[in-house]
Amino acid sequence: MKKLLGLLLLVLILALAACSSEESGTEGGSSKAAETDAVPKDLAFGSATVGGFWYTLSAGMADKMAPIYPDSSVTIVEGGSVSNLLGLGQGTFALGFANGQTVPEALNGLNEFEEKIENVSTVATLYPNVFHMVVREDSDIQSLEDLKGKKVSPGIAGYSGELAFKDMLSAVDMSYDDLGGVEYIGTADGADLLRDGHIDAIVGMVAAPLSTFQELDTTMGIRLLPLEDEVVTALNEKNEGYLPYTIKGGTYSNITEDINTVAGYTVLLVNDDLMGEEAVYDLTKMLFENQEHWKTLSSTMNDFSPEYSVENNVGNLHPGAERYYKEVGAME
Repeated sequence: MKKLLGLLLLVLILALAACSSEESGTEGGSSKAAETDAVPKDLAFGSATVGGFWYTLSAGMADKMAPIYPDSSVTIVEGGSVSNLLGLGQGTFALGFANGQTVPEALNGLNEFEEKIENVSTVATLYPNVFHMVVREDSDIQSLEDLKGKKVSPGIAGYSGELAFKDMLSAVDMSYDDLGGVEYIGTADGADLLRDGHIDAIVGMVAAPLSTFQELDTTMGIRLLPLEDEVVTALNEKNEGYLPYTIKGGTYSNITEDINTVAGYTVLLVNDDLMGEEAVYDLTKMLFENQEHWKTLSSTMNDFSPEYSVENNVGNLHPGAERYYKEVGAME
């Protein structure tokens, strides 16, 4: 009798375990697929500090997202390329911006990324994020090497602009030890420090033109330091996301000469676990239906189109975005 009761109890336990397993599998499998049309109530958007174009663009996108996600609210979070990718991977952000050179690092678990980030996908590749080295017009600094002994703001610590600056210093056998000081601060605040003479240079990967630098150009006068060809080559060999780029004369009204530098494309990404195919399809469609509006925010968006985005794609395309690109004939 005891044996029979024990056997019945074992069968009951196994049956309950099977039911639990099936329910768990449903939550992580087919029901999760069914939830892909849902959008988080709080759409946290990993952006950048106030004063940068990412912040301006994310604010513009948030306004346009309201009609397509009426039951959600967008919260713009000041971040940067590395922190945004980490936030996306952890599910802190539903969507966010990143620089092109950090995306493959994140996907492969390199440099600042201790582990591979595999649950993020690309929605669109937007525009070149250009490395700027900005000094006062009356400064005696003429090159990257001339920053020895000078106070520099590389942006926020750990952001992609700072990491790129470290790579550039390394390319000319320099490091932070060679500088006169480092001021970790956002773009707008860095501009104030440069204007007041508290720092000697601002460096970072930003839109070209950037409104903050345009204002400095017209009110105070600035110069942009060029990168030597050997530095550009060394950077590209280190990370294929660093691409040669020329800031054309006239981009900033008082800077008439072309400036050689590097760029990485700005990419909009989403967390795959939070943003499903239909939601991302709607997001992608919204981006391109508002092409002309983005151009009014900055001329750096003038080339943005479905074809441009596909041609310069960085990372793995989200199925919702891919569906839109195929629908409009931007990809087969």
